[in-house]
Order: sequence, then C-alpha cells, then structure tokens
Amino acid sequence: MKTAEEMYQFCKDSGLFSGADPQWGIRLFSTLEKHLRPEEEVLVCFIGVHNRRSATKNDGFFAYALTNHRFMLGQKKMIGDTFKVIPLSNLQDLQLTKESSLDILEITSLEGVTKIVLTESEAPIVLAKLKENLTPIPQKSPNESLSKAEQLLKMKDLLDQGILTEEEFTKIKEDILK
Repeated sequence: MKTAEEMYQFCKDSGLFSGADPQWGIRLFSTLEKHLRPEEEVLVCFIGVHNRRSATKNDGFFAYALTNHRFMLGQKKMIGDTFKVIPLSNLQDLQLTKESSLDILEITSLEGVTKIVLTESEAPIVLAKLKENLTPIPQKSPNESLSKAEQLLKMKDLLDQGILTEEEFTKIKEDILK
C-alpha cells in the first residue's frame, strides 16, 4: 500500500474502525502517505486513540502504519501535522492490555511505551496482523549490547534523518547517559 485511499480500503476490508467516515480516515492516512519513502510499502495500518494517559487525557486519533522499514504514526491537525517514527530495530514488544472496558495496544520500544486505544473487536485483529508482518528482530546477547557512545551515535543519526525530533533525541540521550 502506498496511498491514503489504499490504507483506508485495507482497514475497511479488514473490519477495522467500521463506520468511520471515509474522508476523515483518508485525511488521517494522508499524513503517513506523504512521509513514505519511495522504497517503502505499508504492510498493516489502522486508526486508534493515541497516548492514552487517563479517561480524559489522550492525544486524539492517529493513523498508524507498519511498513517494511519502520512503524509510523501521524495525525492531521487544523494547522500542520504530527508525525513520529519508531525504527523496527527499536521495537521490543507488542501486547494487549485491558483498562476497564477498553483494549489498549501497548507498543514497547527503546523510546518508551506507546498506548493505543482500540475497540474490543479491532484490538486482536490489529495485534495479529502486526505480529504476522513483523519479521523477528535478532536479539543481541548482553555481550553484544551497544556501548553508550554507539547508542548515542545511532540516535544522532536518527535525529539527522528527521526520524527523531530534537525533544525525543534529548530525552533518549538523557536515558542513555543515566
């Protein structure tokens, strides 16, 4: 998949966010479409409520996509967009948790935990599709772990590529140096 329309159609065909307005869904996915690289292909996509902290605190609806290179998330705003990336090499775990009547997809990465609210019917479908399309990332043994300097260089490279924001880089740098 390369276009917002194809991403929306994938969700519709997969039974995800049923009843959503097509224009609204396509508008959200357009944020991801414009950040796709020429060699990049969307494998799985969905829409959910991002960064849930409590019943009344979240960052609103985001479009999400797992590509052959990274996990992308984006939100279309009245003025500008929000766009973030988690490199596949930074993904550590995917799991579903339940908070009252909500299903939460937790994506654990080197950047922290991202909590995405999904419906009870969508959550297992999304998790299964993500796991089926993620190629296992070889885990390094403790002897092979990166030094702090190597980690910082890797994160600086991501900052230079525009994958990390200055704030994200600063937070990660502080965590590495602790």
